[in-house]
Amino acid sequence: MKTAKFLLLFLLWSTAVYAQDIPVKIESSETYELANVILAITPYGKADPWEVYKKSPYYQELLNHFDRHAAHPLIAKVNYSREEWDKYLSFRTDSYVFDFDENGMLKRRISFSTQQGLNPFEENIELINDFVKVSGFREFYSKHKSYYDSLIVAYQKSQMLPEMISFLQREFGSEWVKADYAIVISPLVYRMNCHRQVSGVPTDFITLPEYVLNQTASKDVSEEQFASGLHMLFTEMDHGFVNPVTAKHSKKVISSFNSKKWDTGSGYEEQELATFNEYMTWAAYDLFLYEHFPQVAQQVSQDWAMQNESRGFFASSLFNAKLKELYDKRKKKQTIHDLYPAMLKWCRQTQDKLIQPIIASSPQQNQEVTDNARVKYEIVFSEPMVELDSVDVIQVAEKQPIERNRLVLTKEDNSLAWSDGGRKLHFELDLENGYRNHVGFNVPWVTKIAVKSKKGVNLMPYKSIIITNVQVAQN
Repeated sequence: MKTAKFLLLFLLWSTAVYAQDIPVKIESSETYELANVILAITPYGKADPWEVYKKSPYYQELLNHFDRHAAHPLIAKVNYSREEWDKYLSFRTDSYVFDFDENGMLKRRISFSTQQGLNPFEENIELINDFVKVSGFREFYSKHKSYYDSLIVAYQKSQMLPEMISFLQREFGSEWVKADYAIVISPLVYRMNCHRQVSGVPTDFITLPEYVLNQTASKDVSEEQFASGLHMLFTEMDHGFVNPVTAKHSKKVISSFNSKKWDTGSGYEEQELATFNEYMTWAAYDLFLYEHFPQVAQQVSQDWAMQNESRGFFASSLFNAKLKELYDKRKKKQTIHDLYPAMLKWCRQTQDKLIQPIIASSPQQNQEVTDNARVKYEIVFSEPMVELDSVDVIQVAEKQPIERNRLVLTKEDNSLAWSDGGRKLHFELDLENGYRNHVGFNVPWVTKIAVKSKKGVNLMPYKSIIITNVQVAQN
């Protein structure tokens, strides 16, 4: 049953705007939308399942209008890849600081660069101007202005901005710049949130929650979905509060938190404070969840922590749990800011022992089974794991249409057992005959029970998969 507080939030979503004294400007930008339209019709934009939101009527209208221009030379030049995320992000975000002049030509209005050393939007400005002209982009944008405005209204009413800012000011201090704050949206952005200072204005280029993107009625959004959808904005907005506090403790952070011991290649680890800030911004979101959504906080926190772990911040669950422990035991009037010394002491004591557990081996990995579709598994982990009484897995057979089955393995149904002090897991599972079967652990938003080491670090999300080919002859 939803809490009364949650029902009140939905009522506010339906009928109210946020408090007028909070200086937040939520906007659609014509040039930002231009960049996202261009990226959406590249081969990469079409093929990648997460980069561009494709489930809306707007996306289909976009394809109908712009696909005829997919052979424009600009499209091949900006056909980036997942590995070129920095160029993709720079192209779309840099566009925000350009405007159309009286002749309809793009002109830079301020000095700004999303990624130092990259300037892909301006480097292609002649081709972009030509694309705008031949494709009729400005007419397309004008025609859909009411749609962009409707998203702004829905987003504004659904994101708990007063509560977020109140929480962050209370916990990190009043570093907030009262004069300006901007949130820039596009119905095409489906991943990679970005927080930058644009002429001194904290600006978030944000991913909209799916319930806003697909314009779901508030009554049809679960409390868990609603709480999860706040994550994108919260963990960008709170950089404006977390980063200044971390800077005040910079010497202690540098001496106590070795980024390369906490980061397995996110791209942040080469900067002195960036990895710590990323951990702290996501951990602060957990505390916000437990304050406002206690009934679903544990599951939502786990899903986002594993997502963060997949980015390289592999000890997120452990870090989040420690901050929550300190926060729950805090003295009266203590804030997250006050807990920095204790948190950093723990980081220094913990980091030399940190390691992400992996599946070290399994006889069933890449095995072809021909005798029985009920396969007996033995999983060997790189270190001792928490010996759970039940274990969640996702099972997928390589067939069309793809079906993902979440299964809960137990002693009674699957002969679930641990051995060697938690290093080995044994179970039986019925697989689909005639197919390669994938059995995976720790899949955010699918599995509910996290498999983790006895040190508290989760097994690697998404990639902890055993693939077994079942080809049992039929009688």
